[in-house]
Amino acid sequence: MRLLSVTFAVLASLVLSATPASAAPAGADFYGTPVVDLETYAPGSIVRREPVPQLDVLGSRTERILYRSADPRDRAVAVSGLLITPSRAWDGPGPRPVIAYAPGSYGIADRCSGSSELGLTTTMPALLPLLAQGYQVVTTDYQGLGTPGEYEFLGRVAGARAVLDAARAAARETDAPVVVYGYSAGGVASAAAAELASTYAPDVTVIGAYVGAAPTDPVLRVEGQDGTAWAATMLYTINGLLGAHPERAGEIRDLFNHRGRAALDAALDFCTTDALAYGSLQSTELTADGSSLAALMTGPVLGPLTAANTIGLTAPTLPVMIVQGVNDRSVGIEQSRLLADRWRASGAADITVREFDFGTELVPAFDHPAANAAAYPEVIGWIDRLVASDHARR
Repeated sequence: MRLLSVTFAVLASLVLSATPASAAPAGADFYGTPVVDLETYAPGSIVRREPVPQLDVLGSRTERILYRSADPRDRAVAVSGLLITPSRAWDGPGPRPVIAYAPGSYGIADRCSGSSELGLTTTMPALLPLLAQGYQVVTTDYQGLGTPGEYEFLGRVAGARAVLDAARAAARETDAPVVVYGYSAGGVASAAAAELASTYAPDVTVIGAYVGAAPTDPVLRVEGQDGTAWAATMLYTINGLLGAHPERAGEIRDLFNHRGRAALDAALDFCTTDALAYGSLQSTELTADGSSLAALMTGPVLGPLTAANTIGLTAPTLPVMIVQGVNDRSVGIEQSRLLADRWRASGAADITVREFDFGTELVPAFDHPAANAAAYPEVIGWIDRLVASDHARR
């Protein structure tokens, strides 16, 4: 396996366009300056780019990009991300593969986006093993995160489209094979992209999807967070629904009492440490009728919206690898097991599941990032086999 020693070195650190793009006007905000006639660009077109030389790691060239996507209502939206291209020639079969990388969540405030200064501290280390293999990597910040508009946290359609249009941005000129890759909240976007790739982006050669520790069932996610030190993050899901359905904001907010509505408002400006500092919450103390948030998410108001964002009911037509640590308490292992069961029941034919047991019941936070790091050698081997098979078919 190419550059395996580099990959293992990185693991240690992890555990501790069709239309030419233009630069942002001098002195203007890269993320917020409107793109003129955005709707005339094809999905995946890079409409703005700038070099980020301080991120040129492992001999790569890094750019911050703004590309055209479409929201769940098919309106044109600009989404930000990173495009990182190794300088050395690709020595594998066919064109250089593209990894369309969906970052995990650092929060739902604009300052938490993956290409922002805050997000980069987590995003870049996770990319190093992929760059070391010579893959091109493109990341997404998701629709409305860092850029104007509402961020639909864990939104199935919005997340999938953000990832797939990032893949278009990277692979359009080369028709390179694409693997979508996501862990934790990013795993949700990767899983959604796997389900929607054949219908939303049939022009992109998506050959596989890596889905790590993904909370693809929103109700299970909320149940797992309720009452814990990270309970404030369960409010992200509701804020995501509010952003996606502004016409229903009144009836959704009416499900909460005064304290609950205040917590929802506060969470809009949370990054990771803010949610932890907010303290433990019991959802029954936030709702108008004393119901748990999980119960509300299966009720008449939130139930249909929750169901629309539940992943696993549409079989992907491409190979998928699911990875998680069995003692992960950030995202319960039942999430990955349920996703695999649902996909297989829906007719998915190529699902690989890898579970890691580190025996760390006393250090529950370890399993969540560690499984992603430990999986790299197997995942890279899996990607290489997919690339070889795709080349043989062409």
